[in-house]
Amino acid sequence: MNLRIKRDLGAAAALSALMISGVASAGGFYIQEQSAAGVGRAQAGNVAIADDASTLYFNPAGLTQLPGVQFDQGIDLIIPDAKLTDTGTKDYSAFAAPSTPQGGNGGNPGSASPVPDFFVSAQIPDSPVTLGFGVTAPFGFASKFEQNSFARYDSIDSFIETIDMQPTIAIKLNDWLSFGIGLDEQYAYVKLRSAIPDPFSPGIIATDGRLTLTGHNWATGFNGGLLIQPTPDTNIGLSYRYGITHNIPGSVTVANLTGLVAAANQQVNAMAALDLPDIIQAGIAHKLTPDLTLLAEFDYYTWSNFQAINIHTTSASLGNLVTQENYRDTYSFALGAEYQLDEQWRLRAGIKYDQTPTVDAFRDTRVPDGDRFWLATGFHFQWDEHIGFDGSYAHIFLADSNIDVTRSFFNTVPAIETYSNVRAKSTVSIDILTAGITYKF
Repeated sequence: MNLRIKRDLGAAAALSALMISGVASAGGFYIQEQSAAGVGRAQAGNVAIADDASTLYFNPAGLTQLPGVQFDQGIDLIIPDAKLTDTGTKDYSAFAAPSTPQGGNGGNPGSASPVPDFFVSAQIPDSPVTLGFGVTAPFGFASKFEQNSFARYDSIDSFIETIDMQPTIAIKLNDWLSFGIGLDEQYAYVKLRSAIPDPFSPGIIATDGRLTLTGHNWATGFNGGLLIQPTPDTNIGLSYRYGITHNIPGSVTVANLTGLVAAANQQVNAMAALDLPDIIQAGIAHKLTPDLTLLAEFDYYTWSNFQAINIHTTSASLGNLVTQENYRDTYSFALGAEYQLDEQWRLRAGIKYDQTPTVDAFRDTRVPDGDRFWLATGFHFQWDEHIGFDGSYAHIFLADSNIDVTRSFFNTVPAIETYSNVRAKSTVSIDILTAGITYKF
């Protein structure tokens, strides 16, 4: 029997579900928390302020502002609170009448997850050149619904991780202009799982099968930036990060199907492509008084790179699986401020608006994203001339989002063709706690 399971593997296999702790802390699946200081100002001015070695990630040209050798180590604890509410999900097939699936709402798919970052910069003595190296996790996702979730035919659990290593060079061209460029060597790992209905009893938990995707890949990209100083009190930053494409080899496993559809159980090789967005950033940091610095930033993401996903398998019965995602280009903007309270304490605050790239017709339970609004605050404490500490807190409000997607199965055999129309409302909020340490030699 030629049983073709046509799933929304596009989103899964190509990492469209990339989020941290069930919900990314930026629109889509981008994790921009790469600086403890940056979180405290809601990411405003990251591309311009160049106050520690994390500038390497946001704008490599900022390294020219850091004398000597400096280290920056941070960790962000991202704590989501998310839930799905069933608004009329139905499972049906040519062999069975429409029915409400068994199961509950799946629980909170996220848990508190740490995201670390590390940076080092070294200015070459008597030279306009500064070198740097950074290790970050710029995209990632870890979520787990209960296996009896009403939306299990869309997703159950997901684990995706990226690790980016960035060697960087920056050159101070003159008193007011610096240039920097970095190489991104990026590793991606994915393991995603969802349920498959039995066409003779869709929605019944005991008869479900399982579909699992695993794969990993290395890919290369680059980033670059300019830092302009029209006055001693003003920094203007511009940066560009290339959208890496990961061609991810791995395997697709179909298991636990029984009876007439047991022939679909198999493990096959697969290849999926993930097209990440280009990121264009512009920001300003202006010292209004000796103690008060105002910050602003505008970021643009070419999420429209991510339009459709093709999953190529070596199985004649599975074939090539195609899913339309239709992500849209987005923008975010942030405003922030820093105030030097005394020689040791610096206070921070910021607000931010961040669009979601998802659109109503294609949004799924792996990425139940909505437009975001940030409120953030933080501090820097300078222990002595070498060691400083940063702490920040941010709360992200997400607009509720609606999900209405249909997943089809066994559609090459009309007698048992099966569908799941997943209809849900997603409610999400996120808290972020960060801590960092800087060391200057």
